Amino acid sequence: MGWTGPGFVDHHTHFLRVIAGEMGPCDVADPTEVERYHRRVSERWSTPMDDDDRPPIPEHRDFPAVLESGLLSAAQLGLVQITEAGMHDWAYLDALQVARDRAEALPCRVRILVASGLAEQDPKRLVSTGDSWVDVIGVKFYADGWLGPRTCAVTEPFKDRRNPTGGGDTGILFLDADTLAKRADQFAERGLTIATHAIGDRAIDNVLTAYEKIYGGDCAEAAPRIEHAQLLSPSLIQRMADLGVVACIQPCFAYSDREAARVALDDAALEFAYRWDLLLDAGVRVITGSDYPIEPLSPMVGLQRLITVEPQIDVDTALALLTDAAAGTVELADDPRSLEPDELPDLAVFETRPAA
Repeated sequence: MGWTGPGFVDHHTHFLRVIAGEMGPCDVADPTEVERYHRRVSERWSTPMDDDDRPPIPEHRDFPAVLESGLLSAAQLGLVQITEAGMHDWAYLDALQVARDRAEALPCRVRILVASGLAEQDPKRLVSTGDSWVDVIGVKFYADGWLGPRTCAVTEPFKDRRNPTGGGDTGILFLDADTLAKRADQFAERGLTIATHAIGDRAIDNVLTAYEKIYGGDCAEAAPRIEHAQLLSPSLIQRMADLGVVACIQPCFAYSDREAARVALDDAALEFAYRWDLLLDAGVRVITGSDYPIEPLSPMVGLQRLITVEPQIDVDTALALLTDAAAGTVELADDPRSLEPDELPDLAVFETRPAA
């Protein structure tokens, strides 16, 4: 017997870039190369969302058709909406709008977070399209690096990079609270979503302080986001809940990063790393994204990780996380296993019900 339910929503991908064949600035599978790239960008007082030294988009005879074909492949995985987390070229939006004009509907809805550097270059273009299929929703900033190459910004030095006499490597903080608040405020005033990459606890702390400067003590209506939110602490979790900040988590990272976390973090830090359960228990609004191509695009992989990797999430909650848009960008059913006629179409995505 098949199982039907609402389509899946991926709030954090680099899907369009991959479909277009655009090369990234470094080999993400090589931690040493990623570290070199992050340090090079930091030395220029820049961030990966502001770096203009990127390979161009390859030429395509029919770029809109290329993107539409890619979206069809996403829809075949059960996705009804993706978010491009850091668009570096307006050509993507232009091509998507052409594809949209050619058809009554696209295979999959697209939401775009514009890279901060591009947004600041041409802020007049940063407006909602008013189209439910293709829309610009906000700006993505980048506060720190990654755990694997030891470039995320942490409070205590990484366990494997401590100096015998004290101190050590605490990663890279691309944006402190004051800088982020100053840069993001103009976009927040226009009602755009602010989404900031922050993995380490020091970066998360700075992002929360920046959001307090921008929004005051209550961010719930604006729903600014922290992308990844991996290395947490009880106080950071509570601040996120109190402020109404949205956590966009990547379910696969708790598994993929397990060895890096074991080597880099001491027991006190490990206790609160990748604790999606504590975010939920505290009342933090949680949404999910694959971070494709870092991790597989298929939501089935994310579902498997949520329900089998510590801290395990029960199946119903996991399904709700993968289908429900907590930031209010998509209207989906309260029950992830049923739909009303005016909600997004349901899709048969399992041969058997996941809980079976």
